[in-house]
Amino acid sequence: MRTAELNRVGICFRFCCLFALSVGHAVFGGVCTAGELDWPEPVRFSRPGCIWWWMGNAVDQENLTANLEAMDEAGMGGVTIVPIYGVKGREADTIEYLSLEWLEMLNHTMREAERLDMWVDMTPGTGWPFGGPGVTEADCDAAVRLVDGELVSRPSGFRVKRAAPGAAGLAVNPYSTQSLSAYLGRYDQALSQTEVLLPRALYHDSFEFTGNWCSDFLEQFKKRRGYDLSEHALVLMGQDTSDPDKVARIKSDYRQTLSELHLEYLQLLQDWAESKGRTTRIQAHGAPANLLDAYGIAGIPETETFGASKFRIPGIRREADNVRPDTPQPMVNRFASSAAHVMGKPLVASESCTWLRNHFRTSLSQIKPEIDELFLNGINHVLFHGTIYSPRDAAWPGWLFYASIQYSPQNSIWRDTPALNAYITRCQSMLQSGTPDNDVALYWPIHDIWHTRRGMQQKLTVHGAGWLNNSECGKLAEWLRTNGYGFDFVSDRQLTSGKVEPYQVVLVPKMKRMPVETMQALVELAKEGKSVIFLDKIPADVPGYYQVGERREQLQNLVSEFPGEAVKQEGLREALDAAGAARESMVDLGLDFIRRDHGEGINYFVANMSSKPVNGWVALGKPFKSAAILDPQSAQTGVASTKQGQVYLQLLPGESKFVRTFTTKDLAGSKFPIFHPAGAEPQPITGEWQLTFTQGGPDLPDGNRLSELTSWADGQDAKRDAFAGTGRYEIEFDLPDVDADDWVLDLGEVCESARVIVNGTEVATLYSIPFQTRIGEHLHPGRNTLAVEVTNLSANRLRDMDRRGLEWRIFHDANVVTQNYKRFDASDWPLTPSGLLGPVELIPLRAFDPTAAD
Repeated sequence: MRTAELNRVGICFRFCCLFALSVGHAVFGGVCTAGELDWPEPVRFSRPGCIWWWMGNAVDQENLTANLEAMDEAGMGGVTIVPIYGVKGREADTIEYLSLEWLEMLNHTMREAERLDMWVDMTPGTGWPFGGPGVTEADCDAAVRLVDGELVSRPSGFRVKRAAPGAAGLAVNPYSTQSLSAYLGRYDQALSQTEVLLPRALYHDSFEFTGNWCSDFLEQFKKRRGYDLSEHALVLMGQDTSDPDKVARIKSDYRQTLSELHLEYLQLLQDWAESKGRTTRIQAHGAPANLLDAYGIAGIPETETFGASKFRIPGIRREADNVRPDTPQPMVNRFASSAAHVMGKPLVASESCTWLRNHFRTSLSQIKPEIDELFLNGINHVLFHGTIYSPRDAAWPGWLFYASIQYSPQNSIWRDTPALNAYITRCQSMLQSGTPDNDVALYWPIHDIWHTRRGMQQKLTVHGAGWLNNSECGKLAEWLRTNGYGFDFVSDRQLTSGKVEPYQVVLVPKMKRMPVETMQALVELAKEGKSVIFLDKIPADVPGYYQVGERREQLQNLVSEFPGEAVKQEGLREALDAAGAARESMVDLGLDFIRRDHGEGINYFVANMSSKPVNGWVALGKPFKSAAILDPQSAQTGVASTKQGQVYLQLLPGESKFVRTFTTKDLAGSKFPIFHPAGAEPQPITGEWQLTFTQGGPDLPDGNRLSELTSWADGQDAKRDAFAGTGRYEIEFDLPDVDADDWVLDLGEVCESARVIVNGTEVATLYSIPFQTRIGEHLHPGRNTLAVEVTNLSANRLRDMDRRGLEWRIFHDANVVTQNYKRFDASDWPLTPSGLLGPVELIPLRAFDPTAAD
């Protein structure tokens, strides 16, 4: 259904004003002291960042500055330096990694970033994972082998992927602090050569090691699990399966030991960073470890999105040839935010939009809902995947990374990215302030995952998320989400160390095996008055092999002390309500939310990710006396219309708002405007449009006059079919003689973003669904002029280059591949629709006061 048609069923329209990059006067990170209607003052990490690849380390100071300035001008806040493979023909420009010359390039980057008020992070390595020429076989990624009945460690042979020139080599062992210490020693030595300006954070990419052992594993296992694993070598390696339960228990102990060793490896990295006055950004996913504990070690936990979501928002294109078969996993993303919330970490990062679409076929309108989904799952520090260092003398399309959405100045969509970046900045300034306000701590029973006879290490990835989504815990998490309860996952270690105190209730899903220490902590919490809910039944078994009978008896004794009974699924909502967990009934309307406490009330981020508009009273789960509405798209704020615990909200599919509530304060100020259709039909803007091409390439096509709006890439003109850039549409029209308080301009279909100019005044940049903005204050009776500057994707330009056989894939290693890792060839792509397709309509509005109507 088109947005204009949605309007006819009684919805309202968002107010879009001229974007401003300065978004408020409040103090960042706390209660808004300059005014209840103000946005928090953004700081550098309120702005989105990116992964910034240095190809072949072939960088120079002039182009480093130019790259950073371009990102800063577009509203980007920071970069993560990741050196990778090089560019063919530019080998002579390679700078040796960690040489004095390379360190000076790092220092220059740090100085320029500080001048521009940007942050810099860096991976301590090249490519990924950690490793390189200095890693010996004694310290490398290792796998266990069964040799003559003995468990023997052997190098796995796994090497650094996408390494920079001269930096290839074996990967470190991720279960060995000795291995990591030796690896980091190279950096200590390099940093001792000269004064180095260190980045904010050291970056550890997702777990992509292949090994499952370390040289002292048997010693570590016996110390932690209490028995000698070598006596059960045949069981571990699948040679003795005569007792299936024994096999599962021994393998569970093996997996728990792997997890603990990897956590110690990550803790060493964090300690090393802190010793230098810095912190870490750690992607824990993929590791065969307790992800909640791994994320919790990081200074900044970081998740990842991979592929394109299947949104219900009308108009989001998802062409089969342009997406991967897998999709992002929001519930897995929530693991990083849960760890941050539980452990008190203010920032939660995401490597965002990896392989969202194929190269140069991603629009800003496809990016925005992916970012909203991250916000809804607790992410508040977005980094795009990504941007690549590209010198100004590089021919179009410049230097490219093989798996990027190309969020860079070479891409035509860059022209309007400041609007999206400003939206993200406003959202993150709110989502980074205050404290999380989830009521439910959902216990994650990892021991049930580890208790299986199949395989060896279990990698918990963002790609295949059946380990969570198909589990009882994952199903319960989805029930909580769809029923309107805010929650965080919590681990055994976090639960037993008292980290669940801020939560109203601890919820335990259906499960089979629980450690004695965890049960003891839950019983003590319940006796102290904390609400603890077991779903379906209280577990009666313990994980692991050693002294299982004794530990099982201890568990059952504790169960007998628990002051309560398990709750059946049908009684769960009643039990949660009785425990004080607030239910947000807005989910019944198709809205999604996340809450943060700002000290005097709650900041709600509310997004309509559904296919239907919302226009009416929306109840809030947390009590309040007054509220404000803040629109992150337009930056407009105002006092909300409220009654009896409800706020009047108007959200089209794809739109979002913040609701800031106050528990004791009455707000004063202008009301947030509410409009309803004035009753008259939408008025089409018809006549002759003048189309002029203003910027882009490879060449500017000739302009022309149009009697109807169609794609300028239609197979009729070679220059237009190859063009990537901006076309300006202009038309004069008479304001309809309709009694209206305001007017909405609905552009209909836009390929792909548009700047709206009314009577010479730039009114809005529209880059996402719905492509609408209020323009009434800029109109006058009689004749008016409308200009719409539309920017398309770069896909057609790339298609033209491949059809003409021009060589632009000039990179070593992976070079350029498709989103499905196939050979890249754009010559057979269909022409991508481009320009203003319409229909363009004016919709008359009437101001509406819902409190008066009641």
